[in-house]
Amino acid sequence: MCGIFGFAEVDGRDSTLERMANSLIHRGPDSVGYMRRPKVSMGARRLSIIDIEGGDQPASNEDGSVLVCQNGEIYNHVELREELQALGHCFSSRSDTEVLAHAYEEWGDDFVSRLNGMYAFAVWDETRRRLFIARDRCGQKPLYYWTDGRRLVFASEIKALFCCPKVPRVPCRRAIDSYLELRYIPEPTTMFDDIVTLPAAHRMVWQEGAAGCNMTAPVRYWSVPVADDPPRADPEEGLGDLLDDAVRIALRSDVEVGSYLSGGIDSSLLVASMRQVQEKVHTFSIGFGAPTDETRLAAETARLLGTQHHEIICSPADLIEALPKVVWHMDRPVGDALTMAFYRLAQEARREVKVVLSGEGADELFSGYPFHRAILAIESLRKRFPNWFVHTVIPRILETVPLCVLDRMSGLPSSLGASGRSRVARYFRDYPKMDLWHRSIGLRTLFDTHERQSLYAKGNSFGKGHMLDPFGIHEIEAPPHPELLDRLLALLWQEWLQDWAILRQDKNSMAHGLEIRLPFLDHRLIEQAFQIGSERKMVGKRDKIVLRELAAERLPRIIASREKIPFHLPIEHFCENPALRAMIRDNLSTERVRQRGYFDPRVVDDLVRRMDGRDFLAVKKVMALVILELWHRIFIDGESL
Repeated sequence: MCGIFGFAEVDGRDSTLERMANSLIHRGPDSVGYMRRPKVSMGARRLSIIDIEGGDQPASNEDGSVLVCQNGEIYNHVELREELQALGHCFSSRSDTEVLAHAYEEWGDDFVSRLNGMYAFAVWDETRRRLFIARDRCGQKPLYYWTDGRRLVFASEIKALFCCPKVPRVPCRRAIDSYLELRYIPEPTTMFDDIVTLPAAHRMVWQEGAAGCNMTAPVRYWSVPVADDPPRADPEEGLGDLLDDAVRIALRSDVEVGSYLSGGIDSSLLVASMRQVQEKVHTFSIGFGAPTDETRLAAETARLLGTQHHEIICSPADLIEALPKVVWHMDRPVGDALTMAFYRLAQEARREVKVVLSGEGADELFSGYPFHRAILAIESLRKRFPNWFVHTVIPRILETVPLCVLDRMSGLPSSLGASGRSRVARYFRDYPKMDLWHRSIGLRTLFDTHERQSLYAKGNSFGKGHMLDPFGIHEIEAPPHPELLDRLLALLWQEWLQDWAILRQDKNSMAHGLEIRLPFLDHRLIEQAFQIGSERKMVGKRDKIVLRELAAERLPRIIASREKIPFHLPIEHFCENPALRAMIRDNLSTERVRQRGYFDPRVVDDLVRRMDGRDFLAVKKVMALVILELWHRIFIDGESL
């Protein structure tokens, strides 16, 4: 795990490369290495995990004609090294990064299809005078870049790009609409004009030539697979063995590996697999002193699985202290104060271990989200009843039924509140007008179209447009999967996973020099999971059916039978804290909102007032606006918070 950085066709005779390295020291505090050529320079900050003494970067092939800087881990580096040695390649280290240099030399650009791991790397080919850059299939490791078609600057974090004077620091105003709608900005867009991400499962090339230097457009090399037609005889065969193997290779390390542990089956299955390989396992869970915490269940699971368990409890003071730091490390606003919990969890885990496993990806593979259940339920109603009943009568019922009834039906850890009830009723009414993408985000949208347009200050135009997605910066087509549930899951893999779930883990773990590995994102597991029929994933109130059956075979019954408890920050209770309320008032004061110029101060003031009544959606919206303002203060105004 590292931070990489570099540039091409940019004057680097000053200390630009060193400044980029210093900005990423948290990602790789153990060492730093550089490569300088007349047209191309690059480097890496290293967090030493594999071949601690001999694995510094850049790594090269035998004659130094291919050099590589990598952020991440290649889990199957052992097997690839053996194959390359059989083909005559000689290695000078045991590092996984050196394997990349030889693999590129042997197989060319397509070598990325042989990799199993999490990675973002740059390969300098001295002979062909080209820079080859790639990112892993799921986007577990970030990579940002700026280019004008001739010059290129790239890095693991945006803050490193700004160490190069050529890179402009201009906020992307149109991305604000995406942020308010989704709480994140889908790739490749960022919150800065002209700075983009290399999308997951893509590669690109910068080429030096006689006629000048140029960039190729990113090329996709892998997609979430469509189920076989005809289907496999037994698509679930060997699933447990494959999970074990994904865990086994993810445990390859020269330092101790621990695991995050909630009370659910995903992380419990990972730890059970770990216990087959490691005698001692450190596990870590986090809570907030609230009734909905998973800490009690996690402690019970740790006892049953025989781990050395550590529990972290967060307070409002932790949120106040950590939130500005989280915003700085994230590079972009992510509109959920829960990100603070990932920061604190990683901070404490790093005291014991240098690497942890986590269960991200299981919900996206096997369908563990309640909004999918809601869509399937609506589709079932549309088959049984006339559309006028589903989309006219049912919304009226929802608007009058007692909130306590809706709360029991929602499965959320907090009350929907009046605004949440209105949102659900409106979703039912608008459902026929929406395509699959907008149906998939409709129940998790933070500010819907009407709310966003009401929020914008008079004269702002970046929120005007059609019902959703006015600028088309995150238009996503429905994947070609034959089953509805698989189409919904595949949509998650195109944006939600890397822009929401994974990003929070990478940036907050690397803030403390902690490497996080996600075995459920092994591409072999992904490819098998998408062969399994939807009836084995979600039916009625049952979710992750095939995974739960595997858990029933491997875990104590009390663990395997647990229902999913959403990981939830009780922010509506935290906001009663006077210091946190002062932080909110400071960032959303009438004067500050007016000076920023994006939003109508009266609408923001009304949201803050509604927060007093513990309106769940109002509190979430207020905190999202606070995070956006913190981002502006740090990255645009240059404040040290």
